Formats: sequence, structure tokens, C-alpha cells
Amino acid sequence: MKKFRFSLEKLKEYREQTLDTEKNTLGIMRRELAIMYEELETLYQLIEIKNGELLRSMQEGTTPVEITTKRRFISLKQQDVALQKAKIDQQQKIIENQLELVVEKTKEVKTLEKLKENQLEEYKAAEQKEHELFIDEFITNSSHHKGV
Repeated sequence: MKKFRFSLEKLKEYREQTLDTEKNTLGIMRRELAIMYEELETLYQLIEIKNGELLRSMQEGTTPVEITTKRRFISLKQQDVALQKAKIDQQQKIIENQLELVVEKTKEVKTLEKLKENQLEEYKAAEQKEHELFIDEFITNSSHHKGV
């Protein structure tokens, strides 16, 4: 009997490569998201530091221009925080879509793997049947030769 060969092996390999590519893309997106969170945290820390400096300046006495300048800087950084949060939300949506794509590709690969398992079982059953027929023929031929 011929060696087992899955009829859709090329398609399965292609789907596995596609799945790997999509998983890598998802990993890159998640790293980008982590960097975005780090940048957001840095902005929060900067705002906290600048608020502390503003408070100290006001307690120690400073000019209105300096206070206005520091408040304006803090306000700009708060706007940066809002922009960064919007970028994070957008990236999370992109990641969700990519994750759905990865799940879909994984299902496709699993389906092909299951199909391969079924074909292998059918092959093994046919191989077993062929073995049994060979043994039956051998026994029949052996019995026939003994009788001659």
C-alpha cells in the first residue's frame, strides 16, 4: 500500500504559515500597545511632577507669568494624555480585530488537522483491511498447496 499522504497538506501548510504571520502581527501590535501605556504613564508622572513644582512655586512666591507658564505646560500635557488615551483605544480595537482574525485562522488550521486525522484513520483502516486480505490469501494458498 502507498505511504499515507494528506490530500490537503499544501493548503494546511499555507494556513499554518498564515496563522503564524497573523500571530506575529498580533504580538507586534501588543508590544506597540505596551509602549503606548508606558508613554501614558510617563505623561502622568510628568504632570504630577509639574503640579508639585507649581504648588511649591506658589507657596514660595513667584511671578504670575511663571505660574501661567507652568499651568499652560500642565494643560498641554493633559491634552497629550487625552490624545494618548485615544491612540490606546484605537490600538485596542485594532488588536481585537487582529485577535478575531487569529482565532479564525486557528479554527481553519484545526479543521484541517482534524480532517487529516480522519483521513489517516481511514488510511489505517484500509491498510488493516489489506493486511487481513493478504493473510487470508496466504492461508488459503498455503492450505491449497498442502492439499495438492
